[in-house]
Amino acid sequence: MTRDAGRRADPATVTVLLAAEAAVIEGRLGVLREAIDEVDARIRAVSEKIRRLPAAGDHEAPAADEGSATGLAASPARRP
Repeated sequence: MTRDAGRRADPATVTVLLAAEAAVIEGRLGVLREAIDEVDARIRAVSEKIRRLPAAGDHEAPAADEGSATGLAASPARRP
């Protein structure tokens, strides 16, 4: 034991000290909850972006009416 056997702690003082420590811990808990909420929101945003990415190997050409990535439209007449 680190305290002298003859020295007793005042229950009122211990109660006040424990209440103050609990208040500090509750404050930290609130900060941690906010941080967790921010991380959850970032995870959801990244997951949504990943979900919208095309699947691997899914390299389909655009439909004829959509044009191409160059912005050039296909010629309506083909050469023989």
